Amino acid sequence: MFKNRFNIVLLIFSACFFAMPFAHGQNAPPQVSNVVAVADTVNRIVTITYDVADAENDDLQIDFRVSADSGSTYLFPADSVEGDIGFPVQPGNQKQIAWHYDPGLVKLSGQSLHSFRAKVIADDLHSIEIADIVNQVDIDRMRFGLEAIDGVRHFSAGPDLWNATKTYIEEKFMANGLHARRQDFVHNNVPGTNVIGRLPGHTAEEFTYIIDGHFDTVSTTPGADDNGTGTIGMIEAMQILSKYNFAKTIVFIGFDLEEVGLRGSQSYVRDAIPAWQQTEGVFNFEMIGYTCDQPGCDDFSPQGNYIHNIADPQSTALRQAFDAARAAYVPALPVISTLATPDNPNFRRSDHARFWDAGIPAVFLTDGANFRNPHYHRQSDTIATLNFDFMSNVVKTTIATVAELAEIKNSGSGVSNYFDLNITSFDPDLSNQPRTFALKQNFPNPFNPSTRIEFSLETGADIDLSIYNMTGEQIRMLVSSRRSAGTHFVNWNGRDASGQQVASGIYIYRISNGSQLLAKKMILLR
Repeated sequence: MFKNRFNIVLLIFSACFFAMPFAHGQNAPPQVSNVVAVADTVNRIVTITYDVADAENDDLQIDFRVSADSGSTYLFPADSVEGDIGFPVQPGNQKQIAWHYDPGLVKLSGQSLHSFRAKVIADDLHSIEIADIVNQVDIDRMRFGLEAIDGVRHFSAGPDLWNATKTYIEEKFMANGLHARRQDFVHNNVPGTNVIGRLPGHTAEEFTYIIDGHFDTVSTTPGADDNGTGTIGMIEAMQILSKYNFAKTIVFIGFDLEEVGLRGSQSYVRDAIPAWQQTEGVFNFEMIGYTCDQPGCDDFSPQGNYIHNIADPQSTALRQAFDAARAAYVPALPVISTLATPDNPNFRRSDHARFWDAGIPAVFLTDGANFRNPHYHRQSDTIATLNFDFMSNVVKTTIATVAELAEIKNSGSGVSNYFDLNITSFDPDLSNQPRTFALKQNFPNPFNPSTRIEFSLETGADIDLSIYNMTGEQIRMLVSSRRSAGTHFVNWNGRDASGQQVASGIYIYRISNGSQLLAKKMILLR
């Protein structure tokens, strides 16, 4: 029964999604096609040819990325390039990029056979109206989605719907083109599953924003507000944002076993964040659809009908970004913005707390839970008690915030064939290659908005890598941890420790391994 129910829902949702007009407005993004990579392993050059079209025939910004893991990520360093790249590049056919690759880095990557791919990104540098994006939030679609998962989603009291909801979330991710995966874990012999969907960024893929909501309920409730609203709000945000391209990555997560001690988010933070991922911020939906104007409601929350935007001190910039997006795009949404004491138990009752504990910025978005909703953890927590206009405004504000922070782009991309660089551990040119403590010049330089910094270690060491302004003031710590021997890469997004953009100018990046100190200059041009 559940399989048929969810297949019908998915078909209807997919038909609605693919029937929607492309939402970029009048200025269409560039289209990249026919990307072909040919490797010359003798001269160590990969030649990439591509076609690029633009409806308005604009000059284009062309970027180039390389994957060393069969296209899962495009994070392999590809700095030494020339040809039809950068700005300005005119649209046309048989454009060409030459990548002079470093065989040492290829060897260190551990990849050689048929695992490399190239991506060409074209951006016409036109802005996309955030207001047009938030206006795509569909109340009827959210209501229909909530009806599809409504009921007890509990591992023992409602296991069929609990498992079917995982499938529903996963299929929604895949239907909208995301990289979908499951993270399985066990808590007290209960098998939990987080469902994760990733929308990769085009040019700063490692920088990541997360929108999440837990889908499980306690055993006594259909959980419409707690937390069907958070789950469907996350899915609605995903369906809209997935139509666009961003410089940075956006990850959407349905967390499991939140109701038994935040176990899903605990497992994700501990075990499932990729080593390359730099999580810039998390937006946690926890009950976002209840309001009440009837007598007696103020017994729960005298403050009235608000979405509470709660952040610990390290998440202040994220909280302020949400408040600014609400003021700019969704002024009808009433918000109470709160700087939380991180160890106050009332502020730690959802999945954001696990990110706070790991030093990752996160905001807790809630309608007040048991302080506002008299149906909390009861059989009466039904769809009929919800305010979908209020819920949609929370989702709109989050979409606007993430679209700006992840740097929405009017861009298109194309991916090449797989190619082999034919590097093995017995390559004679690499056998005597030294591995020393070194710091390379950042690339690109000058840069805007982000740049890549490469360093290498002869042996494993505790590393501090920081950014300083020209007066010697530290403005951002990028790395403060132990790193293994070999080559490492980190990106800086031109923001200080509080998340604010720094001004154009010259900056110093400095690395120390405890006994040696290296530094170089770089230029940020906004």
